[in-house]
Amino acid sequence: MGNKKRNRSTGKIDRLPDYLKDTVEQMLLGGRTYKEIVSFLKDNEQNVSQMAVCRYAGKYLATVEMLQLTQENFRLMSEEIEKYPNLDTTEVIMRIASQQVLNALTNADAKMWDKAEPDKLLNNATALIRAAAYKRKTDLQNKSDLETALEANKSLLFEVLSRKYPDLYKQVMDAVNQEQALLRNPEVTA
Repeated sequence: MGNKKRNRSTGKIDRLPDYLKDTVEQMLLGGRTYKEIVSFLKDNEQNVSQMAVCRYAGKYLATVEMLQLTQENFRLMSEEIEKYPNLDTTEVIMRIASQQVLNALTNADAKMWDKAEPDKLLNNATALIRAAAYKRKTDLQNKSDLETALEANKSLLFEVLSRKYPDLYKQVMDAVNQEQALLRNPEVTA
């Protein structure tokens, strides 16, 4: 009994020759009526009911819509990454998701808010805030670790320079001190 193999459901249109099936799909995308599609198939010696076309159209157009939505999401991600090249993918996804949530909230009608369960809304909002805070904390920790590593490398570099190349060390330190003075007092020119 556990060996039952589940077959993918296929309708009459799924079993048509590829060239006819492709034409039916193009007709659906072109906005042709089910009656016109049935007539076309009849002219090509295929007996298919309007109901069969309707069922196929529902599945096919839902798939097309999902693909279009996916393409749109990737386009939005690409635009965000182009605008802000320093963002990682997670931040881009969070920005897009936040924008979609904000759009959904602002476009929601009053009836939707009456039906909404306050505790569920608060839990979801809290989860979103926690996710953003965790991401920020992780970014800060990573930045801190990077800064610590850079500081250690800088200390090692200066130690080696001062011991082996004292003249170069003096020149580097003079240049660093001048730049720091400029940063503290930008009115003074070098």
